[in-house]
Amino acid sequence: MGTERETARARGGIAARQGGFNRRFALSDAPSHRRRLYGRLAAVFFMGSGVLSLTVLPVPASGLNVTWAAALSAVAFALGGVAWVAPWDRWPRQASLGLVPPAFALLGLASAYRAVGLQTSGVFFMVVFVWLGMAQPPRTSVAMAPLAVLAYLLPLFSLDENAGTRTYSTALIIPLCVLTGEGIAWTAARLEKIESALQREKDQAERLRELDEMKDNFLTTVSHELRNPITIFRGHLDVLDEDADKRELRTVKETLISELDLMARLVEDLTTLARVDDRSQLRVESLPLDSFVSGIVNSAEALLGDRLRVESEVTGQTLRADPQRLTQALLNLLRNAAEHARGDRPVLFRVQAEPSSWRFEVADEGEGLASGDEQVVFEPFRTGSPGARGTGLGLSIVRGIAKAHGGQAGVINRPGRGATFWIRIPR
Repeated sequence: MGTERETARARGGIAARQGGFNRRFALSDAPSHRRRLYGRLAAVFFMGSGVLSLTVLPVPASGLNVTWAAALSAVAFALGGVAWVAPWDRWPRQASLGLVPPAFALLGLASAYRAVGLQTSGVFFMVVFVWLGMAQPPRTSVAMAPLAVLAYLLPLFSLDENAGTRTYSTALIIPLCVLTGEGIAWTAARLEKIESALQREKDQAERLRELDEMKDNFLTTVSHELRNPITIFRGHLDVLDEDADKRELRTVKETLISELDLMARLVEDLTTLARVDDRSQLRVESLPLDSFVSGIVNSAEALLGDRLRVESEVTGQTLRADPQRLTQALLNLLRNAAEHARGDRPVLFRVQAEPSSWRFEVADEGEGLASGDEQVVFEPFRTGSPGARGTGLGLSIVRGIAKAHGGQAGVINRPGRGATFWIRIPR
């Protein structure tokens, strides 16, 4: 018995929860985006260094080996292209460290074969450590320092290299590079922690806002559901004439009793829903499944009569469940099917054994659900069809009971041909 406004509000609540899911998904996916970003940043450094070196080749430089400079620049550009297309978002963070040895090897070869000068090579080493600080956790630059020293000292194997100058430069440049890399890494790590803390606070605030909206929607819907019977009471009593005959009095009485029954059921369902998914409230027993199914069938015959069809694959098996709660859930499904099946069409109650659970199904041949409503109908105060009479809490209770047992509930929808609601209970 919902109004269009309440339907829109319910859908708005779904959208808000979906938005919350999307935000949480985006947060959990952020590290993969960051890994891809840092991998492509390395690609930019490789390709940029290659292009820059090729660009300045025409500039006269004393002792520069143009052939080696061009060759190593081309290799750097090619490595950058490979790094750009690599799937860094699917690889662990440490995978990008595989780019560091080729970078140091190129720099060592460039110095050894005079493709770059002594001062220029120090700048390129600094670029590598800047990237390490941005892309890797603290202490990575320290771990990479020995490899950098070897690459920086590689030109000493060249016969005309000045060992003193190269050693002095190594002792100065590499520690400075390491300090720079570590400083950036520690700063980046601190910023990541601050970002994570801010995001957690934002998510918590969003959850509180959603809970507040859900509370408001809940109170609005409950008041509406209770207001309808009260309005009917008042309307019938206001128009009831003092000289009304017995037939009119009996009609009014039956109507008011029906509305009181609906109000009582609403209050009872609300009480059940408040604690239905609390496992501590269950009284779990080991039940003979044959006798449990027989009890459900006997109770369902009062609802369905000869329309009920039963398929059961259980013989001599046991079920661990709260008999009262599980019976309530299954009868809710059978009652729902009795109301929605066409005419005298049969309703099927099926029990199946699965590898780790028992599956209970109730299938009808009604109109089914509107496409896209397969999850909506399990929300509180959703009746599945505009003209349905009830509290709209039955399926919410069904799902809650299933979850309390550690199981699940759902529906296989066949629009225009019926629906199969199911409950899965672990063995």
